[in-house]
Amino acid sequence: MDGAGKLTIEVGNALLDAAYCAGHPDVAPGQYVMIAVSDTGSGMPPEVVNRAFEPFFSTKAEGKGTGLGLSMVYGLVKQSGGHIKIYSEPGEGSTIKLYLPRSDASEDAYVALDTQPVVGGSETILVAEDDEAVRATVVEMLTELGYRVLKAGDASAALTVIDSGVHVDLLFTDVVMPGPLRSPELARKARERLPELAVLFTSGYTENAIVHGGRLDRGVELIGKPYTKEHLARKIRHVLANEQQKRIAQAAPAPASAAAAAPSAPSMPRLKVVLVEDEDDIRENTRDMLAFLGHEVAMAASAEDALPLLASDVDLLLTDLQLPGMGGEDLARAALARLPGIKVMLASGYGGAPQVAGAAMLPKPYTLDSLRVALAGLAPAPGTAA
Repeated sequence: MDGAGKLTIEVGNALLDAAYCAGHPDVAPGQYVMIAVSDTGSGMPPEVVNRAFEPFFSTKAEGKGTGLGLSMVYGLVKQSGGHIKIYSEPGEGSTIKLYLPRSDASEDAYVALDTQPVVGGSETILVAEDDEAVRATVVEMLTELGYRVLKAGDASAALTVIDSGVHVDLLFTDVVMPGPLRSPELARKARERLPELAVLFTSGYTENAIVHGGRLDRGVELIGKPYTKEHLARKIRHVLANEQQKRIAQAAPAPASAAAAAPSAPSMPRLKVVLVEDEDDIRENTRDMLAFLGHEVAMAASAEDALPLLASDVDLLLTDLQLPGMGGEDLARAALARLPGIKVMLASGYGGAPQVAGAAMLPKPYTLDSLRVALAGLAPAPGTAA
C-alpha cells in the first residue's frame, strides 16, 4: 500500500454450502472458521489473481519479494482441509479469505514431545550457512553434541572444503545462499566427490514451498528453521542412519542370491506386514528382506498412505519414525487405537526407547539378520495365540 492505507483483519464462523462448493470442486460443504485480510492497495487484475498462489510468482521488483508468501499460506490451508479465496479489483484493494474446518472438540492438552535424552555423535559435519549468527549458533550446537564441525559461508566455500580432501560425513546446508553455486548443485557435486556423504538441507521456507517451487527435489532431507537442539540432534542421527541403510540396500544381493547364501530362518509365524518408509531404496530393500523371511508385505511411502492399509488382518506395522507429514509415532498410536492386537515396530537411527506403549524398536541401520532377530522378538510365546 506504499506506506499508506488501511489493513483490516476479521475472524468469524462461516458456512460453505453445496451451492458454493458446486463451483469449487476441491471444497467440502460444511462449517468453517473464516479469517479475512483486506487492504486498500492497488488491487490485482484477474491474470495476477489466477497466478497469485504459484510459488515464486511475484509482481514486485527484483529483490523486493520472493513470491513464496501466498504459496506458503495456500499450502497450509490446503493441508488443513480448508479453502482460500481472493477478491480483488484494480484500484480498489484486495481481500483474501481463509476458511479452515471448524471443530467443536475440546482443546487438546499440551503434551511435551521428543523428551528422550539428546543423542549426538563423533562424525564430521560441514555447515554451509551464509548468516554468520545462525552459523555460529549451529556450530556451537553441533560441537556440544560431540561432532567435529567444519564451516563455510556459502556453497562455493563449502565445495572448496570438500575438494581439500578432508573427510566429511554430513553436509548441512541452507537451501538459499548467495553466490553463483546453488545449494542443490553443491550437494550434487559434493556427493560426486564423496559418494557416501549424507546431506541435510535447512530453510525458513516450508518444504512444500521449496519443493513445489523447484528449489529441491522431492524426497530430500530438510529441517525447517527455527529448530531446537533436540530436533536437530534427532534429525542428524536419522539422516546419517538412513544413509547407512541405503548403502546396505545398494550392496544387498538379489533375493535369489540371498536365499542361497543366507542361513535358514528360524521357524516363525507368517506375518502380514504394513511397511512404511519414505526412502525408496530402503523401502524396497526392507520389503525384499521381509519377503525372504516369509512374510507378506504391503508398502506405503507415508503415514497417510498407510492408514487405508491397516485392515483387521494386518499383524505388524513396521514404520520409520521420521516421515513426511504425519510422523511414525502418531501413525503407531492410530494403528493401536484402530487395531488393539496389532504389533508395532518403529525403525529409527536415533536410538532410545519407543515413546509408544507396546511398540518395539528397530535400530537403523539394520541387516537381514538384525531384522530377523527383531521379528523373532515379536513372536508370541509358545502355546499362545498369534
